[in-house]
Amino acid sequence: MCRYVIKLLMSCLFMLTLISCGEVTKNPQSVFYRLSKTPIEFGVFSSDAKLATFVSHGVLTVTKADGSGILHQFEIGGSKVTGLAISKDSTLLAVSFEKFIVVWNLVSGAELGKFNMSGNSEFAKISHIALYAKPLKLLVGMTDGTLNLLDYENSLTKQVNYHDARISFLALGPHRQLIISAGHDGLVSLHDANTLASTYQYRMSKRVTSLAHNLQHNLLFVSDALNDQVLINPFASQVEITKLKYKERFRWFRAAAISPDGQYLATGSSKYWWTLWHTKNGQEIGAFAIKAASTTALILDMHIDKQNMLATLNSDGIVELWDINTLVKMNR
Repeated sequence: MCRYVIKLLMSCLFMLTLISCGEVTKNPQSVFYRLSKTPIEFGVFSSDAKLATFVSHGVLTVTKADGSGILHQFEIGGSKVTGLAISKDSTLLAVSFEKFIVVWNLVSGAELGKFNMSGNSEFAKISHIALYAKPLKLLVGMTDGTLNLLDYENSLTKQVNYHDARISFLALGPHRQLIISAGHDGLVSLHDANTLASTYQYRMSKRVTSLAHNLQHNLLFVSDALNDQVLINPFASQVEITKLKYKERFRWFRAAAISPDGQYLATGSSKYWWTLWHTKNGQEIGAFAIKAASTTALILDMHIDKQNMLATLNSDGIVELWDINTLVKMNR
């Protein structure tokens, strides 16, 4: 009887959650590719979303995102993966574990090197990585807020403390002149990539759970773990801040992507749907259910190309394509 009551209450709570988030629409195009028959623990797209890499049952797989073929598979055992990254030109792959990073050449499939990483604290572990080729550079965030910048070709490593807690996001800006970082201390920062000096900071009330930028890096979306989700132009003469507008008390944003032209924002939730927004005013356009093979599927990574085609990668190993232009017209 108790089990029946618990199930009934859970079902009611689930239905209330659906209702509170508004109507969830299915994909009108229904274009999807199943990349893995088993759930994936960690997964990311390449910068053009033509490749995807993911971890499942101790195997790291690099595959074409349209399901047309596996490029490489690497045995990594049972060690905990903390980060994945493909270089912008799709020639290098990095996977981080708690204390070290392995880099592979995706052209030859050969291992390029293994790099041990540390923070200021002896207990610090790797929390986030970003990888760049020609020349090879690694940005490595640690759980104690330390950032390591590894310049492979010059055998140079720089270390600086940007944050007071775990680093959750790292990227190099246009022409590699800026470093963008965010952490569980709620701080979003821009830094000069050469001097590592801070050039801009924005403070969230809680830990940052997702961050995205457009092609020019002049529009940032930042979400914390409670109810603060903002769009920021950090380079405007007067910093412009737009808040997302929704009826609920709070929402959880796990992944995000901004269209290259800066018009639209896509956000992934902790459930099996994602939401499309206008960046100009923070208004919601619509919510859309992902293609899933289980009830626990959620989006791991998102990418929007110049034609406003959104690609989503979920924890069931499914890549789904969405035409944002069509979705906008549907929801006018």
